[in-house]
Amino acid sequence: MSKPSETTLVLLDAHAILHRAYHALPDFSSPNGEPTGALYGVTTMLIRIIEEFKPQYIAACYDLPEPTYRHEAYDAYKAGRSKTDESLVQQINRSRDIFAAFGIPIYERPGFEADDMLGTIAHLTADKKNLKVVIASGDMDTLQCVDKKRV
Repeated sequence: MSKPSETTLVLLDAHAILHRAYHALPDFSSPNGEPTGALYGVTTMLIRIIEEFKPQYIAACYDLPEPTYRHEAYDAYKAGRSKTDESLVQQINRSRDIFAAFGIPIYERPGFEADDMLGTIAHLTADKKNLKVVIASGDMDTLQCVDKKRV
C-alpha cells in the first residue's frame, strides 16, 4: 500500500505477462476466431494492478522480435528457444491496443529486451525519494532491479 505522499509508478513487462497468460489460460477466441486468451489475461491483470496499487503512472515495456545486443555478444543466447506460437504473436501485437485504450505509454526499442527498459527506468528514477516503483513481470531476470523497498 502506498503512503499518501508517495507516488507510484507501475512498470509492466508486457511480453512476460502475455506469455504467462497465454500458457496459463484456455484458448479463448473472439466470435470471428481471433485468439484472445492472453489478451483476457493481461487485461485482467492490468485492472487488478490498477485497483491494488492505484498508481499515478503506468508504462508497458515490450520485447521486439529482432536480436538484441546479447545475441551479438553471445551466439548461444536463447538458442534453444522454440519459435513463438503465431497465436501468441497475434495477441502480443493486439495487446498494444489495450494499453493504448488505457492511455498507457509503451516502451520498446530494437536491440533491447523489456527488462532492459524496466531496469533503466527504475535506475533513472532512483533519486525520486517519494516514488515507489512496482515491476509486474513473470520473468525472474527482473529480480535484479529490486532496490530495497523502493522497487
